[in-house]
Amino acid sequence: MHDSLSIDDIKALVGIVGRQGAIAALEVGTKHKLQQLSDFAKRNSIDIGQKATKKTLSSAIVRYVDRRIQKSLDELKKMSKEELIAYFQEVDCEQEDLLELLSTIDLKAQVKSKSALIEFAAIQIQSLGVFERLSNGRTKDLTRP
Repeated sequence: MHDSLSIDDIKALVGIVGRQGAIAALEVGTKHKLQQLSDFAKRNSIDIGQKATKKTLSSAIVRYVDRRIQKSLDELKKMSKEELIAYFQEVDCEQEDLLELLSTIDLKAQVKSKSALIEFAAIQIQSLGVFERLSNGRTKDLTRP
């Protein structure tokens, strides 16, 4: 009997019912119990914290499997604003993905639309990349008269 949950199972579920539908299906479904979801999270190094509920586990698992932004923050910081916007649109990232990414650099966005959030994230990440490049070796050039 193979009741173990796999990444392919989650991807298939998301493909059929979308991200929110997959979260709801895992949360209220009876096929996979809390322990199975917890085991899946542990196998995949998904941070679930202490005393996770079926709802928080379901959400964390689906977000992990359905990650649209595959590039690291370091890779993103090397991109221009235009490249970032194009990438975010190309991967069709969710607002939640962008908010999570921004939280990793201690930023919170107060924008309503997805396009405004994409623009905000692109500007912030590009600015961070420029700042880091300037502070890593090029500051000598900036201080000369």
